[in-house]
Amino acid sequence: MDSIVAVHGLAEDSRKTWTRQEGGVLWLKDLLPRHIHNARVLTFDYNPDPFLFTGPGFMDKVQGHATTLVADLEAERSLMNASQRPLIFVCHGLGGIIVKSALIHSASRTSHQTCHLNSIYVSTFAILFFGTPHDRIDVGRWLALHSSSLAATDPGAAAVTPHNSAELPITVHALDVITNQFAPLMKKIHLYLFWEGLETRLADRVDFLVEQTSAAPPTYDTQRCGISDSDHSGMVKFHNGDSAYRTVISALKKYCQAAPEVIAYRWKEAVESLARMRKSEASELTGLFLDIPDKTPLFVEIKDTVEPALQNEHFDPPCAVSPAFIGQDEIIGALQTAFEPEQNVLLMKQQKRFVLYGIGGSGKTQLSAKYAQQNRKFYWAVFTIDASSHQSARESFCKIGRKGGLEATEDSGKHFLSQATKPWLLIIDNADSPDLHFERLIVPSERGHILVTTRNPSLRRQGNVGNVELKGLKERDAFQLLMRVADIKQPCDTPTERAGNEIIKTLGYLALAVVQAGNTIYNKLCNLTEYLGFFHLFLEKRREKKVQCSTNDTDDTAARRAENDDIFTAFDFSFQRIAIQNTVPSQDAIEILNIVGFYHFDSIPVDIFERGLNLEREQLRQSSVASLRAKFANAFVCRLRPPRSLPRFLRQNANGMHPLCIREALRELYASSLITYGKDEKTFSLHPLVHAWAKDRIPSNERSLWAGIAFNTLMASIEISPKDTGESNSTFGRSLIPHLNSCLEACPTEFKEFHSLKDCVGKYRRFTLLLQPTLMFTLREMIQSAAKCGALYAQTGDFLKSAYHLSLVKEALVMLVGLDDARTMAAMLGLAGVLWGLGRLREAIDLQEQVVKSRRRVLGSVHRGTLQAMVSLGKSFWLNGQYCEALELQQQTAEEMRVHLGEEDDDTLDALDHLGVTLGSWHRFTESKDIHRNVLTIRTRALKSSDLKVLETKSNLAMALLDLKQLREARYLMEDVYNNRKVQMGKEHPYTLLALCYLSKIYIEQGELHKAEKTLVEGIAAGKRSLGENHLGVLVGCGELARTYARQGRLEEAERLSLETISKVKISRGDEHPDYAYGMWKLGELWEKKGEQVKAINAYRVALTATERRLTKEHPLHKLISDRIRFLTENSLADGFSGSDVANGSAKADIAELKINPLQPTQTW
Repeated sequence: MDSIVAVHGLAEDSRKTWTRQEGGVLWLKDLLPRHIHNARVLTFDYNPDPFLFTGPGFMDKVQGHATTLVADLEAERSLMNASQRPLIFVCHGLGGIIVKSALIHSASRTSHQTCHLNSIYVSTFAILFFGTPHDRIDVGRWLALHSSSLAATDPGAAAVTPHNSAELPITVHALDVITNQFAPLMKKIHLYLFWEGLETRLADRVDFLVEQTSAAPPTYDTQRCGISDSDHSGMVKFHNGDSAYRTVISALKKYCQAAPEVIAYRWKEAVESLARMRKSEASELTGLFLDIPDKTPLFVEIKDTVEPALQNEHFDPPCAVSPAFIGQDEIIGALQTAFEPEQNVLLMKQQKRFVLYGIGGSGKTQLSAKYAQQNRKFYWAVFTIDASSHQSARESFCKIGRKGGLEATEDSGKHFLSQATKPWLLIIDNADSPDLHFERLIVPSERGHILVTTRNPSLRRQGNVGNVELKGLKERDAFQLLMRVADIKQPCDTPTERAGNEIIKTLGYLALAVVQAGNTIYNKLCNLTEYLGFFHLFLEKRREKKVQCSTNDTDDTAARRAENDDIFTAFDFSFQRIAIQNTVPSQDAIEILNIVGFYHFDSIPVDIFERGLNLEREQLRQSSVASLRAKFANAFVCRLRPPRSLPRFLRQNANGMHPLCIREALRELYASSLITYGKDEKTFSLHPLVHAWAKDRIPSNERSLWAGIAFNTLMASIEISPKDTGESNSTFGRSLIPHLNSCLEACPTEFKEFHSLKDCVGKYRRFTLLLQPTLMFTLREMIQSAAKCGALYAQTGDFLKSAYHLSLVKEALVMLVGLDDARTMAAMLGLAGVLWGLGRLREAIDLQEQVVKSRRRVLGSVHRGTLQAMVSLGKSFWLNGQYCEALELQQQTAEEMRVHLGEEDDDTLDALDHLGVTLGSWHRFTESKDIHRNVLTIRTRALKSSDLKVLETKSNLAMALLDLKQLREARYLMEDVYNNRKVQMGKEHPYTLLALCYLSKIYIEQGELHKAEKTLVEGIAAGKRSLGENHLGVLVGCGELARTYARQGRLEEAERLSLETISKVKISRGDEHPDYAYGMWKLGELWEKKGEQVKAINAYRVALTATERRLTKEHPLHKLISDRIRFLTENSLADGFSGSDVANGSAKADIAELKINPLQPTQTW
């Protein structure tokens, strides 16, 4: 006997859905039993109001109904002793989505406590979907249908529906989550997809409720049929003569006949599978089997379900596998034995780590890349961490975070991997430094494989599944490699074999050295038998050079030179091919090699050279078309200007700058195997030993010169004001950071020439500089370079380094051109922005105030530039809690902008938006709301509703509405802001997380405390990864979480979290900041709620003192706190407490302690 379960859709119920209006035929009851005699029909009911499924809570509501369906159905079948009876679902519209979610839920219930719910999945044989949307659902169409239905029965009902459907976010695109999770299940569940043939009459139009492409996606390889004479509602209402009914009942009859045998087999396999799991759990407790997982898998496939092939979505190995790669089969086999990559990740007991260690050039990186390539199909993701330095390792994790859709931080990258449920491989490459903190590179997860390559043998103990030392290739493999690279046919004669074996023996069988030897022979610098003679000649020259330099070398440097003598000599010999050509490309190649010796060895963008060349050529082109007067001035300046430290290809005239000269030079290096290209040929890399040799080959007395040339070449590729400000420019900027860091280590921007400025004091300073034109031009270039470095570091979030460079720029410009120069003011504003990022608020405001004064003096008080600076200063006052100064300045600025720029000018709208926020801080909520609504109206006329400025205004308006308790509109706006920011900026961008925090405030006021808690906990964790634990946004989230705990009655947790948060706010913002005052005010309310009135009064007094310091007594909060203290004090005295108890009670000690000592972190975090 089979069970048929019918699940209805939106705007209908479990009876009317299946009942034909003409004749009242309920086909499930009246027709089906005539054709299928042994079926039991059940229906499932839920609230079908379309309005309940609008907005971002759609998935939660579907999951709730799905969970209920599984629980109810399992209980019904259990009571009837029919738990193993075959199931067939018949679904209409949204009912199909609920059933898919129910089966996903059921399939995952395999633990000892919930495995009874797994029976629904095991017993399901087939599903008939009638008009079910599988890729997207437009709830708005159901709202329109619902509205028209209400209007037909009650003309006044439609007017009082909770929302106008046009105002709601009603198209849900998140069904792909359910579809992806359902995909493994549908392999063995029979599906039949039906779509509607006629459009449905809605309130204002005629349209399909579910389009055919959504109801029957072409990608679904299953039965399908259209019901051509029915609309969405009519497609499940039949009478006996319907052709559609005959199709449906035929399918149901076949399924009922085939189901019992298949389901009985599935149950047999399922019982055995669950028994194995229970046995595994028992063996874990007794410790008999070490390979048994310590957690039950979340998902168990039944034997007759075909598991989908794993898709490799991310593949970022340390390098491309060389075509000449040979041998190492035993080590790759050892890796596969240790890692067992084909093993299901859910059966993994612990994270597996394997260490490859050995001398440089032994092929560790190539071997790891080869393993990744061979086993790619077993890994969802392969990532590489460049562990050559702490900075490069951090950048590698940032890159992983970006690929995971998170913020580009080290913690985000680790989090992305730690949360992955699919198998991944992390290659930690070049972990050579003895100062490396290896534990910081480990991802905190029980899953995943980590492969480490290092020259440091002490790291071998980190391999919990094994380690191998690479000493070089086997003799036969090394010989084969040499013959292959040198292009010598085999089999070869005895003299050739003898000469080849002597070469590989001399080179220690190191793959990198053997490849260089093979290239030297292939390029005809010598033949095989001559190679060692020339090799020893170059080795002798290198040793002579080493003796000359040894007096300046440290012991470590001398040891490294000795260790690398043989392989560096191989590079020297190979390099001769380039050196003896004496062509323009070869000379450019030599200069590029000298330059990249001061960059990081990995992923050097070709654009560093090509952009620099194009920018230099464009400057020369503009000079050539200038006026005669300008040409004369340029010629005069060029005579005074000292020669620039740049490579040849950036010092040519415009005609000499051939666009392909960079590629031709790189081709020379590539042909000598000194560089390898990335997969897109937009970057190239050097092996770490090649990189070390490239720097080592430069004479010591020339290294500072070439370090400067490398730095200047990098600077030449950067524009201070780029025309392209899009993602490509940002990506290029990020790619420069490791190379800029390496450059600055060798060539720090100390700007020693700045000290000369101190001698050029007083009113004769500029005149003195004119007498020293070389110094003047040098300073100009250094200021530009420092500005570029500062902007680049600011763009990538390294505010400390950015502040250092921008401070140099600001100080130099103040001394050279004075405070009133436009360049000085621009530098001061840029530095102020960076100081904000560092939390140095007072310094930032001082700079902005200076700029406002200078622009008023130079440009006038109503010039756009002055007004823009005033807007920025007003916003800074507000952020620093100076609400009085902010309100006064912003009101003045907004009024002047209205008059002089116009009410709809973009700068005016910015000023008004900031003014609205400040008015809200003064509790002038209605004025705030009116300003934000007016700004939103104007902006939406000119911009898209998803524009970032429009979203900022919506966010501000939502908070004003929240303060006025207009919660429904506030929630609608804030959900729209959050969803758009998540798509445009990323789900862990600071502004997205801020929107999430604001949204949780609305949830709290609406009483959805569980949802608020869940939102805040996830948001705070993301904020800590992206911003750090002490960032203001994180602390605001923690404050809201404490409020949530308090409203849930979890007062102890709320108190602990509040104390810790307030302590951090005090440290980061100071005890005069309004955030600290508000925090103490809320802490007082919490203690009052706990009945600890003495503590509450003392907390209020601390808040009152903080309010008087910066907010002043005019602020509404001052009156609120004063009234509350007066009320509690009077009640305390009436209850028998003395005045001294209230003033000097035990709570005072607590507050005093809070002022001094930050509390320890608690489990709440």
